[in-house]
Amino acid sequence: MSRSEVQRESRQHDAYAALIRPIEDEMLRAVWSVTRDADDAEEALQDALVTIWRRFDRVQRHPNPHALILRICMNAAYDAVRVKIRRRRREAAADSLFGRSAATPADTLSLREWESALLDALARLSRNQATAFVLRVVHGESYEEVARVLGCRESTARKHVNRGRERLKALLAAHLEEA
Repeated sequence: MSRSEVQRESRQHDAYAALIRPIEDEMLRAVWSVTRDADDAEEALQDALVTIWRRFDRVQRHPNPHALILRICMNAAYDAVRVKIRRRRREAAADSLFGRSAATPADTLSLREWESALLDALARLSRNQATAFVLRVVHGESYEEVARVLGCRESTARKHVNRGRERLKALLAAHLEEA
């Protein structure tokens, strides 16, 4: 590697750190609000950081890098939740196929079932609806901030939040009827 390449990479590392360091806590909170699991949150955050690093030139050129970074984090978190849900479904299918009971006393707790239903319902929303809902309802962000993260107008952000809320109500109501 030539000296100029080393210097360029060093500058890129410095710019990356300068952009990420001030918002690390916010990134972690965003990921945690979706995953609600320390291991999943850590994995999702690492995936987001890798994505940010790989696309760093585009992130820097974005009109609002902070919003783009949060969106990348939220997408990574939703991906982690979807992977977890798929894994649970595969394990449950395998258990039923071999006649094993997957339920333990801890699994039957209504709180755990409700959390699973909520994560499943969130994973069924569109990315925009889920991101808007979590940012507005869980994080208490303004509609203006939600719009900035989604890259849309404030009125569109409001629609995403409301549609996400209505869809969650319907999905969770269906879960309660099944129980």
